[in-house]
Amino acid sequence: MSKYLITLKPLGKYFFGGDMTFQVGADEKSKFNEAFSSYIIASNKFPQQTSLLGMMRYLLLTKSPEVFSRDRNRIIDQSKATVLIGRESFKVLIGHDKTNDFGKIKSLGPCFLRKGEEAVLPVPKDYHFGVSFDENESSSVYYNARALSLPAIEGYSAKECYDVLYIGLNSGTIYKEDKVFQKDSRIGINKNYNGRSDTKGFYKQISYRLKDDFHFAFVVDCDFDLKTCQNEIVSLGADGSRFSLSATLLSESGIELAYPKDALKVVKKGSRVILLSDTLLEVEDLASVRFSITETIPFRFLCTNVGTQNYNILGDAKRINERYYLYERGSVFYFADETAAAAFGESVNNKAEFRQIGYNNYIIQ
Repeated sequence: MSKYLITLKPLGKYFFGGDMTFQVGADEKSKFNEAFSSYIIASNKFPQQTSLLGMMRYLLLTKSPEVFSRDRNRIIDQSKATVLIGRESFKVLIGHDKTNDFGKIKSLGPCFLRKGEEAVLPVPKDYHFGVSFDENESSSVYYNARALSLPAIEGYSAKECYDVLYIGLNSGTIYKEDKVFQKDSRIGINKNYNGRSDTKGFYKQISYRLKDDFHFAFVVDCDFDLKTCQNEIVSLGADGSRFSLSATLLSESGIELAYPKDALKVVKKGSRVILLSDTLLEVEDLASVRFSITETIPFRFLCTNVGTQNYNILGDAKRINERYYLYERGSVFYFADETAAAAFGESVNNKAEFRQIGYNNYIIQ
């Protein structure tokens, strides 16, 4: 078993789907279209970890002609495919106390950006601020009859809009978001079967491109030889966006996801946990949190198995009904001390099936 660093370089614009889609099928009043369709759809900037997992499972299939037919684009031996990639795609497990079986793929790490050889992450959400729980600076408030300590936040103004920033983990170089991602907006109108414009078919789609020398990367722990995968053309995303994929042994890359300590302000009288990936947390996990600066994002995914023939959401691939909300990478949680922060970290780790595919990663810093 080996750990590989996978790099993904977009070959043009890309579109990573989220919770919303354009209308699917002809019935605009269907429950799916009423809940999850819109005529303006924007790509996520990063791929979902479930999408990366699906891409890697498909890559292993295409490298195994005794299991998968490229001509038919079908699995031809389901039993061998189960050994190779597992029987089913990602699913949430009751209790979160065990992992899924993905065959030769043991785990994925969180997706991040690279510029050249340097890893780049969004800055923590308290990057601009100095947070203090010092008795002389903080204040006490009551919430639901519970006394809470409200920290003093140096540098924060409710009237100011703060830029989304990214940081090089070795150099500490700061990049504004528009220096990393470039919008690619397309406006159009669908036609009906008679060739006429459909007045309800107007749409706007916002895709992205990566600027300069930026590309995506993640680590995969895999019992499959990926060293021959160099400049492989793979599809990823809702529109089958094209990427160039290459794999190198992780031991040769020197990648470590940790923020430069001198780039972060010290938390006075407390400890801090920073999320390195989108993370599932439950209400009870947050009991010891003194304060947090966070955002959440919706999370849903498609369910398939080795017998799936049609991967369209109107075909065999089924989108789960339940919508989860993940705390966004860069979210920050504050605690009274490192012991409380470490206990919180254990609750993050304990979501085994999420951590297995690159969610629920954090650092105490």
